Amino acid sequence: MKGEVRSSTTVWIITLLTCGLYGLYMVYLWANELKNYLGKEDINPVVEAIIAYFCAPFAIYRLAGHLHEAQTRAGCAGPEPQGTKLAIMSLICSLGFKMFQDEINKVWESGGGAPATF
Repeated sequence: MKGEVRSSTTVWIITLLTCGLYGLYMVYLWANELKNYLGKEDINPVVEAIIAYFCAPFAIYRLAGHLHEAQTRAGCAGPEPQGTKLAIMSLICSLGFKMFQDEINKVWESGGGAPATF
């Protein structure tokens, strides 16, 4: 089951405007989408959101490993592990959230993900 293709800029701006609360919601959504797509029961979206509440870069780093697996499974051209880069960029004006959405969109677009509902 594929996730939604969302505007990464919209995710980033709303995360900034809500002082990171929307980012927590996005971490939950990303974890849930990756869990469903990969069929891994060990991914717990609630736990990932709680980790993101205390340390967003660590949560994004954890999800980046699953993102890399999803990109490989979807056949994205030349996927490379990006956990460290995404974690560092999440410290710089929350840009990691924008970049993560860009990367997960590649997975959903490779097989026609659902359009965004917002």
